[in-house]
Amino acid sequence: MPKVHIRTYGCQMNERDSEQVAEMFREGGYTVTAEETEADAILINTCSVRDQAEQKALGKMGIMGRYRRERPHVVYGFMGCMAQSRGEELFERIPHLDVVVGTQKYHRVFDYVDRILKSRIERRMDDPGLSLSGESICDLEEEAGSQNTIRDHVPKARQATAFVSIMQGCNMRCSFCIVPDTRGKERGRPIPEVVEEIEGLVAHGVR
Repeated sequence: MPKVHIRTYGCQMNERDSEQVAEMFREGGYTVTAEETEADAILINTCSVRDQAEQKALGKMGIMGRYRRERPHVVYGFMGCMAQSRGEELFERIPHLDVVVGTQKYHRVFDYVDRILKSRIERRMDDPGLSLSGESICDLEEEAGSQNTIRDHVPKARQATAFVSIMQGCNMRCSFCIVPDTRGKERGRPIPEVVEEIEGLVAHGVR
């Protein structure tokens, strides 16, 4: 069973988005691990509110690249606001990077990573000496309805609280905030779907 490691920098929005991605990997047969050294896929959900957050994400991804020497099949990916704002530039900064996914594409992350990982493992089995570099995916496009894809939760025992996403983006243009540029225009989820999600959480003991 393959393992994925997801590290999150930034705000509660990022935490909620990372939880959604983690649940998609769990449903796809992966184990979510806190140990980056044993992961077959390593994802960092990034923030652009402060330069320090970006530098931490870049630094951490750079350090984790050393795992490819021992585990050449590992897939590395950036998600979130920094991925959205920097895009293709990140492949130049991080040579071992495989996937860059923007803020309206979280629901595509599993498919992209799983496709690359399976391809690498199959090719490696056919020819152990084969180089596994050369694959990369960058998806930053807007996608209608993406706000409705952040709706699944990772089951936890005795969970008292939970984040519920009700919208993406923002229409305000505050001088200090990058959200309208990295997350797009304001798009709300249908209220009945939000209520249904909350009722489901309450049924599992969330207050």
